Amino acid sequence: MTYFKNQFTTLLIYILLLFTGSVLTMLKVTGSSYFIILTIAAIIATGLMVYLTQKSSQNNIEEQTSTSDKIKWIVIGTVGALAIQIGISLIEELVLHHSIASANTAQLLTLVTAYPYYFIYVLICAPIMEEIVFRRLFFSNLITLTNVYWAAIISAAFFAFMHQDTRFAVYVGMGLWFAFVYYKSKNIYISAASHLIMNTIVVIASFFM
Repeated sequence: MTYFKNQFTTLLIYILLLFTGSVLTMLKVTGSSYFIILTIAAIIATGLMVYLTQKSSQNNIEEQTSTSDKIKWIVIGTVGALAIQIGISLIEELVLHHSIASANTAQLLTLVTAYPYYFIYVLICAPIMEEIVFRRLFFSNLITLTNVYWAAIISAAFFAFMHQDTRFAVYVGMGLWFAFVYYKSKNIYISAASHLIMNTIVVIASFFM
């Protein structure tokens, strides 16, 4: 499979998953059945996307990295993501007087409370797929068309838009940060791990807030 076909197939899988919920709604599938099917679809989609990533040749960013570098960047990525999220939230609250409550996070907490297995989608599948699509696919390819700065900005804006949340600035900040982590670590699984760990910490913390 050529690099272009690999990337196209990856994007197609992600788009099909995004439409799965709409198809289930059209078929009047609701409640537990809806979220079981959606979770299974996400697991399959994530597995296929990881497989395609493994089969793909390295792009213009990626290189082999040592285990110590991987651990270092996962820690940096996670801590930095949390710091940026808190920092932007404080600015929005203190300076702009915006609510720091995330509609997206609140909805996800409600869903995972009712359907605990949906955690698999939210905390594991989603961050892995988002890193592969928004960083490995969009960010890395946009670099060749523009430059690293515009690539980061455009991919981060698209990442924020796709979340359809009131916290647009936070998601842009996250998109920029994970692009930086991917670019510096040269490994998509490092930004995915940082993203996954950050999501887990935020969700767990939200239960106690």
